Amino acid sequence: MSTGDKFYAYKGIGGKVVKSESELKELKPEEVLIRITHASLCYSDVHFLDSGFVLGHEQVGRVERVGSATEGFQVGDVAGYGCNHKACLVCRECLSGADTLCSSKLKRMHGSAEEGHHGGFGKYVTMDYRFAHKIPEGMDFSSAAIFMCCGATTFGPFFKYGIQPYHRVAISGIGGLGHVALQVARAWGCHVTALSSSDKKREDALRFGAHEYINTSNEGWSEGLKPFDFVISSNNAQPQYDGFVNVLAPRGSLILLAIGGSLVATRQEHALMLEFFARHKITPQIAETMPLTEKNLQSAFDRLRKGECKYRFVLTH
Repeated sequence: MSTGDKFYAYKGIGGKVVKSESELKELKPEEVLIRITHASLCYSDVHFLDSGFVLGHEQVGRVERVGSATEGFQVGDVAGYGCNHKACLVCRECLSGADTLCSSKLKRMHGSAEEGHHGGFGKYVTMDYRFAHKIPEGMDFSSAAIFMCCGATTFGPFFKYGIQPYHRVAISGIGGLGHVALQVARAWGCHVTALSSSDKKREDALRFGAHEYINTSNEGWSEGLKPFDFVISSNNAQPQYDGFVNVLAPRGSLILLAIGGSLVATRQEHALMLEFFARHKITPQIAETMPLTEKNLQSAFDRLRKGECKYRFVLTH
């Protein structure tokens, strides 16, 4: 692809997926051009269906071109990127490693107006190389795409809140995020309990790494439990605050994953997550892989909203 060439991306307009034509801009010295091959659907994308903005934030592909000032990337490398697209790198927050809190007007996140960004479901993206992430050798493309958001979100609490291998950790909500969080907690060395509102996912949760499984819809489910040091809620519905607080140990923490996790991970968190996941062979459960077309993408959104996705959809160019 060359500057000015056309390709298709997808926007959320009026609650629907709409195919839109995009054009490659001139590659800046600090940018890489990535041809997206695999993109995963995250429930956060549903909130962008009325935005008029480009869709998709879990994606990987191959580097096709590199700018003259880039370092560490070569044509052919497998790369992805998270929701953090750009920061000034010189303000106090950036220099402390908290580049997601950059105070400069240069900061760009998924969902902000940004020239040259076509969303994870577009076929191409230009990205500042300092905010792109090289995918570890041996990690499959579908898993890597999912980890660009889901992985960073589930890894965040363990990295940021001082969770130790001797802690008792409960994961509530065994879905797109929760099934990965179970694997992270087990690999971290914790005692892991899965909390769910039915028995439907008991077998899956134990396979993903839970030592025990508790159905929170049973009356008195919290009685007699040894307290947890951390309860991590990945539910997309209102959590059972009273029930969760009652099973916390003194000085224990209730972490709402999309808030206390890393919904937008720093570059450091993202890089460490990929290294950790590759070392421990953490693998997301993929419900279905399908070609990336407007029809398939709309169908995937519809099924996700109906709760018909067990656990992740992946779309491929």
